[in-house]
Amino acid sequence: MGLLPHRIDSLIEFLDKIEVALNTSDLTNHKRNQLIEDLRLEVIEVLRIAFREGDRTLRRSAIYGLSKIGLDKSIDFFIAALNDQDEHVRGWAAEALGKLNDTRSVIPLIKALADENHYVCFNVAITLKHFQTDQLIHPLTRALQDPDRQIRRRASKLMGELNDQRFTEALISALKDEDSGVRYEAAEALRKLKSPATILPLISALNDPNHDVRMAAIMALGDFGDERVIEPLIAMLVEQKDHRHACMEALQTICGPENLEPLFELIRKSKIIINDTANTIMERLYSSGQKVGRTEERQYQSLSSNCQ
Repeated sequence: MGLLPHRIDSLIEFLDKIEVALNTSDLTNHKRNQLIEDLRLEVIEVLRIAFREGDRTLRRSAIYGLSKIGLDKSIDFFIAALNDQDEHVRGWAAEALGKLNDTRSVIPLIKALADENHYVCFNVAITLKHFQTDQLIHPLTRALQDPDRQIRRRASKLMGELNDQRFTEALISALKDEDSGVRYEAAEALRKLKSPATILPLISALNDPNHDVRMAAIMALGDFGDERVIEPLIAMLVEQKDHRHACMEALQTICGPENLEPLFELIRKSKIIINDTANTIMERLYSSGQKVGRTEERQYQSLSSNCQ
């Protein structure tokens, strides 16, 4: 292929000059417009050939050129370019589809959420936001069943950013996804939606095996200001040392720091009870003549430390 990238730029520039010249000529409007359109179609065809047959650099120039003069004629090319080997081509294709705002590109764009390149994913997400939420409800909901966990993760994140209550049920279901990243993004999205229907599912998420999911659930519940979350957060504060600070902040947001003195008293009493219980166990061991071996002693110290 002998068409170099700089020649594509020159070709587009030349087309612009011809269009200006024709607009100032004595031709009738119909004839002038027909000539401009015919020339534009010829250039578009050259760019398509360059895209199909060129190397990475040429494909970049071609897709850029098509986005400038052949936008309305090239939706199929832009959709196909979402799978190009070059990340710049994929990114520019996503940008072009955002300008077209054609619903035929919604499903391919959602599939492109799996792209490993963050620049491309950012462009894809921005493009999807150009569509009306009504056009995204069903495709994004179906995306939460996609085998690719990246698509499920990024679809959940996008649902939260779109902030539409109609995503609530799907995101609640995503809290049970096998992938912890999906569960985390679902909890974060539900935090943004602030639907009362999500309180009980988020309370259940406090027992998630993943640390980040539990943290997201705590932060979400802290934003609700609902009295139903007080008891679960207090229990978590006492039982899980890793989340104590987050639970405290959430409870302060819900109850106000002036109402948390009973909580501080509970923490103090819990420490006393832990120490008293440990001492009682040790006294029973010594009174029975048993000695704690090194291994047992280390286990005891670990248990005592985790309980504090």
